[in-house]
Amino acid sequence: MTANAFSRPIFVKDEGQAVREIACVADALAFLTTWPENRRGPIHSTAVRACQAAREGRLTVDGARNAFAGFARSVHIREAGPVSVEPWMVTPRRGRMPI
Repeated sequence: MTANAFSRPIFVKDEGQAVREIACVADALAFLTTWPENRRGPIHSTAVRACQAAREGRLTVDGARNAFAGFARSVHIREAGPVSVEPWMVTPRRGRMPI
């Protein structure tokens, strides 16, 4: 676990609609720098500045996480969590076999 790791990851959809896990400041900055320039705005700029400040120790990691989460919500790419559950991840109920 890095010093810049988020307390909880944030899940977002990228341009290809794949769900990505953003687990630290570096992940957030990488995602923000690849965001299309024509879709950037003041909330994007705020999230970038917050992540840079957290990387440099001028802002808490939670502050950067909150800024990135706000950006993700504002552009409607925030996901509640991993979307798919594989059958082997589910514990079968007692007395029943998985299908």
